[in-house]
Amino acid sequence: MKEQKTGAYGAVQSVQFAPLMDQPLAASGKKQIQLLTDVSLQVSFELGRTKKTVREILQLQSGSVIGLEKLAGEYVDVLVNKQSIAVGEVVVMDDKFAIRITDVVSNKEIEKKIK
Repeated sequence: MKEQKTGAYGAVQSVQFAPLMDQPLAASGKKQIQLLTDVSLQVSFELGRTKKTVREILQLQSGSVIGLEKLAGEYVDVLVNKQSIAVGEVVVMDDKFAIRITDVVSNKEIEKKIK
């Protein structure tokens, strides 16, 4: 039975929903993953970071060099949607830069970052 209340915005009725049916995960798991295979994600690589004042940024010009906190030859962070998921090293393939994945962040480490 629906309970009806009258408030400042008119009549308000409470609603009761039918319980959701549980689906077996084993049977639908592959189908659910298949839905995600075409989702686009932003992948980026962080060589390092630094802090600059607005004055320093405004003074940048062609040929300026910005020093980073990481040393040359250190591993780079692999980010997916701005979330670190792996570590890799910069390599050159056919005159183009690429990243060789050397370590993938564990699920436990990701959960720690979220909390």
